[in-house]
Amino acid sequence: MLKIIHVSDTHIAPAGQLVVGLDPHERLRQVVHAINTNHGDAALCVITGDLTDRGDEASYRVFRDIVSELKIPYRLLLGNHDNRANFRRVFADAPVDTHGFVQTTADFGDIRLIFLDSLHDDHPGLGRLCNERLQWLEAALKETAAAGRRSVVFVHHPPFSVGVKLFEEMLIENPEPFLNRIIADKSLMHLAFGHLHLTTAGSWNGVPYSCNRGVAHRIALSLEDSVAEFIQSEPTFDVMLISSSGVLVHHTAPVADGDV
Repeated sequence: MLKIIHVSDTHIAPAGQLVVGLDPHERLRQVVHAINTNHGDAALCVITGDLTDRGDEASYRVFRDIVSELKIPYRLLLGNHDNRANFRRVFADAPVDTHGFVQTTADFGDIRLIFLDSLHDDHPGLGRLCNERLQWLEAALKETAAAGRRSVVFVHHPPFSVGVKLFEEMLIENPEPFLNRIIADKSLMHLAFGHLHLTTAGSWNGVPYSCNRGVAHRIALSLEDSVAEFIQSEPTFDVMLISSSGVLVHHTAPVADGDV
C-alpha cells in the first residue's frame, strides 16, 4: 500500500514573525519531525499550498530551510497566499508544466498522483483552473487511463461547497469544467485539498474527498458565520494509504515526547 503524507497551509512568514499570534516556523518543524520520526517509509510528502503567508521571497527561503529537513521526497503546490514568481525564484528546480504552472504528476506502480496549480493571479481568495491548466489535466487523466492506473488529485482550493458560509466565495472560480471532468473520469479515486483550515471529508457527486486542516492556525467550525474565528490548536497532517482498491485517510498531529 502506498503511503503519502498530506500537509497543507503552512503560512510561513519571514524569520521571527508570527501569524495570527502563532509561530508557523515551529509548527512546521514539529510536523517535519513527526514525519521523519514516524513516517520515514512514506513515498512522498505533498504540501498543498499557502506555503507562505505573504508570498515573499524571504518567507520562501525560510520555508525551504525547514522542509529541506524532511527525510522523504516532497512536492509543493501553490495556494492563494502564494506568489508563483517568487516561489520559482527560490525553488528554481521545482517541476512545472509547459506554461509555467506548478503542476506535475508522480507515478507509483498502478497509482498516479496529479498535482494542480490553482493559484489565481488576480484574486486574493479564489482559486483558478484556466484552460491551459485544464488541458494539462485532461492529458494527464488520459495518460492515466491508457496506462491502466488509478489517480489521486491534489489541489489547494476545493472546487465545491463544503457547507461553510465563510468559504463560499473562496472556492475555485467557475469550477464546472473541472468538476465535469473529474466526475466523468473512471480512474479518479480521491481528491485532496487544503485552504479551509478545517478538517472535512466526504463524497461529492461520487468523488471522495478529504481536506487537511493544516499546519498553521485553525478556524472554528461555523456553518453560518462569514467571519473567521481563529482558535489555538495543534498543527496537523494527514497520512494517506493508497491502493488500487481505495484511499484511507488518517488525520493526525505531532505528539510531544512528554505526552507519551
